[in-house]
Amino acid sequence: MSQNAHTLNLFFDTPIQLKTVQLVYQYLAAENIEQAQRWAGKLGVGDLAALWDERWFNQAVSSGPGHLTLRFDTGTYDELPLRALETLFAHGLRAAVLEVFYDQVGETERMHFDSGQWVSRKAFFAAHPALRTVVEPAEAAAAEDDEDGHDPYACSKDPAKPIALAALRKQEEKRRREAEETAEAFVEMARAMGKSGKSPVQGLIAVLLLRAGLKGLLHAVVFTAVTVLLFKGFWLWMGLGLVLAVVLPLYYIVTEYKELRGDDGDDSDEHSDGGERAAAAAIQ
Repeated sequence: MSQNAHTLNLFFDTPIQLKTVQLVYQYLAAENIEQAQRWAGKLGVGDLAALWDERWFNQAVSSGPGHLTLRFDTGTYDELPLRALETLFAHGLRAAVLEVFYDQVGETERMHFDSGQWVSRKAFFAAHPALRTVVEPAEAAAAEDDEDGHDPYACSKDPAKPIALAALRKQEEKRRREAEETAEAFVEMARAMGKSGKSPVQGLIAVLLLRAGLKGLLHAVVFTAVTVLLFKGFWLWMGLGLVLAVVLPLYYIVTEYKELRGDDGDDSDEHSDGGERAAAAAIQ
């Protein structure tokens, strides 16, 4: 079964805070909820769910000079431990680095957090240069000089600008909710079309074509609005805009249709099946 492997390095303001959090997680990993709750209370956290997701498994806790390392696995589609990080930053956490290995695609992703915000790798080490030896081992640093130009830190996922964990968590929750609603809508559409004897995938293709047409219409509207506001010749630009409102949707629909069916336009069942597979892949 595919899973995501997480490594979370935590850096605290004081050794006491580090030790307290270490005890909380060690007792949680050992499934000693009573003791974990006791030490969480000393930290000031009343709800263990704010620190630990019951879906985490293969948990391991270790400590080093000035930091704590958590390792755990999650399901492929489980969310990142953003709630735990947000809670820890409110109770003595100074900085954190989260590394996730996505087993399903064989890729690694690293995120850096400072003072309750998701920040870029560059900003993180500018604020905490001493943490580089912990987060980025010497052997990885040596790989930067690889003759093939391999960058061992290309896996770093950086935000365009710092974003608070609370805002990031809301964004992730909204994205997940919208994805679930979209998936449910397609499932319901597939069921309805199945009952009527129509191919569900053909219905998905129709949705993709409609989306392409709306995209073309939107581009035409934006073009018309910008040109009318910035340039002289109101009726000229309005007329051109009306033409584009017809031409662009048709162009996008035809382009999308060719991509789904194949550029050769073959009407054989084989190419029709290929188009259905392409539509399904596009929806996913």
